[in-house]
Amino acid sequence: MEELQRFAHFGPSRNYTRNLISTDNETYALMLLCWNPGKYSPVHDHPTDGCWVKVIQGHVNEVRYEKQDGKLTETSNVVFTSGVTYMDDSLGLHKVGNPHPAINAISMHLYSPPYEKCRVWFDTKDACKSSVSVANYYTEYGEKVEYS
Repeated sequence: MEELQRFAHFGPSRNYTRNLISTDNETYALMLLCWNPGKYSPVHDHPTDGCWVKVIQGHVNEVRYEKQDGKLTETSNVVFTSGVTYMDDSLGLHKVGNPHPAINAISMHLYSPPYEKCRVWFDTKDACKSSVSVANYYTEYGEKVEYS
């Protein structure tokens, strides 16, 4: 974890932060996601060929969904403390987060290719109601990004 420390930045008012470690802007993006206690991403898709996730610190919960009868139906719910998991759209949708109420979590994500936008769902009871989320970084290469 020591070599990743300069990329591990938490935003106290955010559910999680996306911290870019490396990218070639064409074939991959490697990032560290820092999860505040008890916080999750919204349910989202993966408009890439795939995303690999490795837990670096703490616990990371992945909940997978599929669209059924106009709703998002939970198909799996797994808490990881180590190892690697993989996700792409052929496996459904998912949300990821930190299930622990008091301890931060960190996960490393490799996207191939990088993505700029994804679809998000805030209401699992309505699979038809999604919005587009623009991907941005809290830090790039260890430096805080200021958006105007």
